[in-house]
Amino acid sequence: MTALDHRTAGKLARICGMFGSDHDGERAAAAAMADKLLRQRGLSWQQIIIPPSPMAPLTIEQMISAALSRPDLLTVWEEGFIRGIRGRQYLTQKQIEKLRALADRVRL
Repeated sequence: MTALDHRTAGKLARICGMFGSDHDGERAAAAAMADKLLRQRGLSWQQIIIPPSPMAPLTIEQMISAALSRPDLLTVWEEGFIRGIRGRQYLTQKQIEKLRALADRVRL
């Protein structure tokens, strides 16, 4: 599930509050505004509403393989980062967290 920042979530909640309007046009306009808000942020309703299924934790090598399996979802820097840490004996906590975030993103 993709989290919205606090400000965007508040705006979406206010817009969705208009779904109960007695006026057809106001409901339609609110639905269009809510949809536009999500699309502008590269999100879909499914990403916002459906909770993610729990994923089993991955080893570092599994995370690297998962992330590299979808290079179309990675920036050039992200792909270079992953290839650069492959095979290292030791990763910093920051590197592991970045790798986990990338692996999670491509697994969704």
